[in-house]
Amino acid sequence: MDNWMTIRFYVLASSFLFLTGCATDLTTDAEADISNASETAEVSEIGNGQGGPEGEGMQMQSEPKDSIIDIVEESAENNATESKSKAELAAAFLDTLSDDEKEQVSYDFTEENAAHWTNLPANSQNRNGVALGDLSEESVGAALALAKASLSEQGYETMINIIRADEFLTTDTGRTEWGSGLYYIAILGEPSDKDTWMLQISGHHLAENIVFHGEEVSATPQFTGTEPRTFELNGTLYAPIETRRKGMYSIIESLDEEQLAEAEIDQTFSDVVVGADSDGEFPEESEGILYTDLNEEQQELVKTAIKAWVGDADEDTAQELLEVYLSDDALATTYIGWSGSTDYNDIGSYVRIDGPRLWLEIASQQGVGYNSDDNAEAHFHTVWRDKLADYGGAFSE
Repeated sequence: MDNWMTIRFYVLASSFLFLTGCATDLTTDAEADISNASETAEVSEIGNGQGGPEGEGMQMQSEPKDSIIDIVEESAENNATESKSKAELAAAFLDTLSDDEKEQVSYDFTEENAAHWTNLPANSQNRNGVALGDLSEESVGAALALAKASLSEQGYETMINIIRADEFLTTDTGRTEWGSGLYYIAILGEPSDKDTWMLQISGHHLAENIVFHGEEVSATPQFTGTEPRTFELNGTLYAPIETRRKGMYSIIESLDEEQLAEAEIDQTFSDVVVGADSDGEFPEESEGILYTDLNEEQQELVKTAIKAWVGDADEDTAQELLEVYLSDDALATTYIGWSGSTDYNDIGSYVRIDGPRLWLEIASQQGVGYNSDDNAEAHFHTVWRDKLADYGGAFSE
């Protein structure tokens, strides 16, 4: 595949890479408010299985599902080293499924199918695949083993902590549009050690879109978020997005008044700009303060923030991407920007890192589960994009 070869070339020769995003209009407050409102609105159905987003066999996915939290916890405690390849683990997962389940989980690897993902809860928008809560314990265990092998230890911890947050949310509020069983798995293409295929795992505040092509792996687009920001489940305190939040806001908190003014973005946002259904919609021009206008200590904070996302990918992929994102040439055209507020507790607070390839965002949103006067709290949405290698670069122009 030509794009995979191109990506590999850029990894090895990153100092010559100067890419710009695709032209589009930015998300305004009004547009984002409409998007936010959809978190609690029921929308149209989509197809499943080989039908893809516009296929047949439409069904709503919003019915409550069985909790999988006990299997998640067992997976978290299992420290055994996995010897099987990702393709072998995918095949092992598929072997646990019934024929109907295989049909639900299997898709062609097309741009339309790959781009069909969402961070919204299941009562707002359907997604590809089958709910983990509808599968047998054996199948859920096999699905989690595949996910665990496809991510780093940090990445898997991020994923299951977001699932834990949704389990807490449904238990604490009594609302059934959330819960650990409402996370979905889909496989696009035929799992192979040579050819291109894709693993999707998604649910409320989570979208993992991992593309494999032989030894090459693409980890983006990735959406992560959480509500509440911190919570206690089974006696353990969790904060799924804390490393990302601390990484971004440590940069902003380090800026002096002049730097803050330079870093401020004119527009304000109520959500991430290049989230679901926004492939390639990067701003025409970068805004913010250049990495090279920061002092050495501040530059290190930028690198730490970048690693908070990229470290979710498997070790080899993360290392290759960091060589690109943190190269001198890339950092020379990397911008850090903020808008709305520099206080992450404020709804509308927003921070981004915008490089030649790298795109990171974190946005503080109005709470959905916790939004009354007594317990109102902003919650976080984040996205990681690669302007060249989203979906493995398979659909890049």
